[in-house]
This record gives sequence, C-alpha cells and structure tokens, in this order.
Amino acid sequence: MSVFRGFRRARKLIARFITASDGNVAVIFAIAAIPVIGSIGTAVDFAKVNDVSVRLQTALDAAVLAGAKQPAAQQISTASAVFAGDFNGKYGATASASFVQNADGSLTGTASSSVRASFLGVFGISSIPANASATATIGTVSGGQSQSSVCILLVNALDSQALLVNSGAKINAPNCEIDVLSTQNPAAMFNEAKDDLDVQNICVKGANVTKNGNANPPVQTQCAAISDPYAGNLPGVTVGKCDYNNQTYNPGAVTLKPGVYCGWTNFNGSGTLTLNPGLYVISGGGMTFNSGWTVNGNGVTFYLVDQNSTLTFNGNVNASLSAPTTGTYAGILMFEPTGLSNSNLPINGTSGSSFNGLMYLPSRDVTINSVSNVTASNVTMVFSTLTLNGTNWSIAPGALPMSRITGGSTVTTSYLSK
Repeated sequence: MSVFRGFRRARKLIARFITASDGNVAVIFAIAAIPVIGSIGTAVDFAKVNDVSVRLQTALDAAVLAGAKQPAAQQISTASAVFAGDFNGKYGATASASFVQNADGSLTGTASSSVRASFLGVFGISSIPANASATATIGTVSGGQSQSSVCILLVNALDSQALLVNSGAKINAPNCEIDVLSTQNPAAMFNEAKDDLDVQNICVKGANVTKNGNANPPVQTQCAAISDPYAGNLPGVTVGKCDYNNQTYNPGAVTLKPGVYCGWTNFNGSGTLTLNPGLYVISGGGMTFNSGWTVNGNGVTFYLVDQNSTLTFNGNVNASLSAPTTGTYAGILMFEPTGLSNSNLPINGTSGSSFNGLMYLPSRDVTINSVSNVTASNVTMVFSTLTLNGTNWSIAPGALPMSRITGGSTVTTSYLSK
C-alpha cells in the first residue's frame, strides 16, 4: 500500500507541474507579440509613406500643369515654384523635384522624398522612399470641335505642285491628314485615283489643285492648314570634329556607333547594318544605302547639318528605323536646322521597311520612288514638298503628332498625358 500511495503522490506532482502557468504566460505572450507589434508598426509606417506619396503626386501634377501653360523660358521656373509651394512635408518629409521640357512641347516632372521610419527602425530601416512622376501637354478644347491627325505637312508656300501624286502611288492612311501650305496655282496635282489615296483628308491652303484622269482625292482647298509647329522648337546640336570621314562599307555585317560622319558614307553590295542607339550627325555629304542592304536602328536620330547632307536609300533596301523614346531627342528620327536652302532628297526602292518617329526636313523636296512595300510607318513628316511615284505606303500617326482642330473657338489648356 505504501508503494501505491507513493506512486499516486508522484503522479499528482507531475500533473501539477505540467498544468502550472505561473510566469510562463507572460513569456509566451511576449514572444507571440513580436510579430504582431511588428506588423502593426509596418502598417503605420507605410500608411505614412502612402500619405506623403499622395501629397507628392498632387503637388507634382499641379506643378507640370501650371508650368506647361507658360512660355518655354518660364516653364521650369514656374513648375518648380508651384511644387515648392504645394508640397506639405508632413511627418518631417522633404522633397526634391526636377523638370524636363520635351521635344513635343510637353513638360515632365519627377519628384522624390523619404519618410522617417518609426517602428521599422528596430529592423535597421531608417527611412522609406516615395516617388512621383507626371507629364503635362498643351492642348486645345472646345465644344463642337473636331480634330485631325496631320501625318504629313508640306511647308513650302511658294512652290506649285507642292504635293504631286503620280500614277502608281498608293497611300493607306485612313487616320491621317495631309496639310499643304502652298498657295500657288496649282498648289497640288493628283494623277491618281481616289481609291489609291485612302487618307482622312488633304487640306490645301491654296485655292487651286489639278486633278487629271479619274483622280478624285479627298482634297479640301482654301483650307486652314496648320503652320509648322516645330520651327525653332527642336533641340539644338553642337557639331564637333569629324569622327568618321568618307567611309565605304562592302558586303557583310557592319555595326556603326553614334558620332559625326563627314563626307560620304557608302554601303555597297549587300549586307546588314546595325546602328547603335544615339545621335548620328551627317555633315557635308551623306549616307547612301545601295542594292539590298538591311538597315536596323532602334533609338536612333539623324541630324543633317546642311543642305548638302543627306540620307539616300537606293535599290532594294530594307530599313527598320525608330527614334528614341526618352532623352533629348525623344521621338525624333530625322531633323535639320531651320533656314537651310532647299535641296532634293530621294528615297528609292525600299522594301518591307519600317519608320517610327518625326522626320523634320522642312528644306527638303522629297521624292519617293518605287517604294514597293512600306507597311509599318508610325511617322510625322514635315517636308518642303513631296512627290510620290509608285508608292505603296501604310502610315499611322506617330511620335510627336501634329493636329488640326476645326469648328468653334479654341481654348488653350494643359492636361496630364502620362
């Protein structure tokens, strides 16, 4: 019996030990509370960051909207002042903002701030960043207005037949308008059927056009064609010393770097050319692509320094060229300084080509010959005059678009575009 009683006593002691909670509850609660408190602290810190981010974005939106409405010389200073006045650095947050004027006339701003962390400091995180970006564009709005996308603008007002469309020329551009500033007689001449010119409209400032044969294009005379929106508004280029002089490339694979190309750069035979991204300055000569070359350039801009500088596509050239999407030359594929004397620019025999960007060549009398198949062209083109021969070109509005607004009075305003 004594052994049995001893066994029962020992069993009770073990049970009491197992079920005892004195002191253990506090320890267990303290351990369990760590992730709970951490989660609450994280939520509090990120709520503060969200509040600052909203204030940052609101101030930046107001800044670019106000700046974009000002003359070019005052845009950045106005935007900076508005941002500094509107941003309220709650929780001790400070912010910095920078603004960039884009080639299309829009104004882009970026802003950054940081919020001091309260609870996350125990994990070694002292601050949390907050960022914002915004772009404002100038536009015109009014009730009852209509807007046309102008893909081709011909700026020569003194030449007759500033637009000459000959037999065999086909354009598929149902969302594009062609604007002709010529007031001569005739300002434009059409030697092609209506069905071969699938464009939204052809707006001719002059009163007279000539239609031969069965030509009946969608043309409107004495129309309020737009003026050149880019004159004096594109980036300036400082032309330094020549990096390359009178280069000749024979068949094979060739890669070129951005730089100043002086004299003539010729591509003979057939081959594949890769243009690295950047600015190609053509001075005192040109680049000539002959006889079956394939030319690929993504993020490239060509600057033609003078009237003797040119790009020539001959033979069966397959060219895929697109402008940069960011930076100083964003959206610009080809351009030149204003005020050059007129010169000819032929584009002959390209096949399966693609162009993307602004082609701003207001001094060039462009002739497009035997272009068998150009099906991917998101372009904005500004030329002096244009002659189309044997062209099969599909065009859509491209980078740095131009617009013509008709009907009612217009009100200039800015709107957030990105």
